[in-house]
Amino acid sequence: MQSLINKYKRIRKNKFLEKTYTGKYAFVGIGSHSFNNLYPVLAYLHADLSYIVTKTEATAKTINENYKSVKGTTNLDKVLKDKNIKGVFVSAHPDAHFELAKQILQAGKNVFIEKPPCKTLKELQELRLIEKDSSGSAFVGLQKRHAPVYQIIRNKVKSKKVIYYKLEYSAGNYPEGDTITDLFIHPLDLAVFIYGPAKIEFIKKFKTGKGVETWLLELSHPDDIIGRIELSTDFWWTRGQENMIINTEKHRFEAKGINELKYIDKPKSIMNVPLEKIKAPVISEHSLYQKNNFLPVRDHNDLYASGYFNEIQAFLEMCEHNEGNISTLDSMVPVYELMDKMKK
Repeated sequence: MQSLINKYKRIRKNKFLEKTYTGKYAFVGIGSHSFNNLYPVLAYLHADLSYIVTKTEATAKTINENYKSVKGTTNLDKVLKDKNIKGVFVSAHPDAHFELAKQILQAGKNVFIEKPPCKTLKELQELRLIEKDSSGSAFVGLQKRHAPVYQIIRNKVKSKKVIYYKLEYSAGNYPEGDTITDLFIHPLDLAVFIYGPAKIEFIKKFKTGKGVETWLLELSHPDDIIGRIELSTDFWWTRGQENMIINTEKHRFEAKGINELKYIDKPKSIMNVPLEKIKAPVISEHSLYQKNNFLPVRDHNDLYASGYFNEIQAFLEMCEHNEGNISTLDSMVPVYELMDKMKK
């Protein structure tokens, strides 16, 4: 038995040590989001990061002094002319994403563009046209599409009769940017990604200060699915929430952010009389996903549970092995249609 265990550990270790991706990549942006969420995954996957493009020469110099395998530069044009670069990651200020994505696609390179890829539906349509004439492709960095919880939900609802769902997204005050395209794009995208294109049936906005607002929406989706969504920056960042409840004919699904997903069987009746009124009920609760903070392994790491690992791996697979892309610019159209209507 011990020899089998040792053999398994060797296989697992060798698989981790092997270099799967042979292409070279560049990164535009060096903020806290990149350092905390994106660079660690690239390192884990042994991706060859050749360039980091920065705004200032001072930052580029610091990179060159401290990271021998990466070249810091302020010259994006030079990077895009490097034929060895298979893809460019962009995680800069949201206001810069549109122009950066245009420039990279026009150079014929694949681009991983963090959300939001642009500010308006008009800009999105322009990016789509540029992509059609480019030899490169765009991959939008909406990591929650790749989070295990939402992947499971998406697969489960395909075979269930969904009656309605409720989605709550609560964060803290956001005075420094656009709450809709910078923050609410995540829950709105999840609604479209899981349930299909949406039409706004009801909308109400409450604003109590700069960056402090709450939106109540009722959406209708194909197959008569109704969604009720609360989006708010009138709460705490340290206690932010993103919870989803899905009501189907036979089950109730409950997702607590990226950490937990379970479903509960609905009670049975005999001749319209609830069985639980006749005898003590046996409530069947099933766990579909549970993030385990006790085990320090990849699948229970926050970066994996949040979807960052899977999305970056998917982009590398797209660049090197022509794998499919579930985060295309085309898939963003119904999301931007919703956001544009909210802004009007």
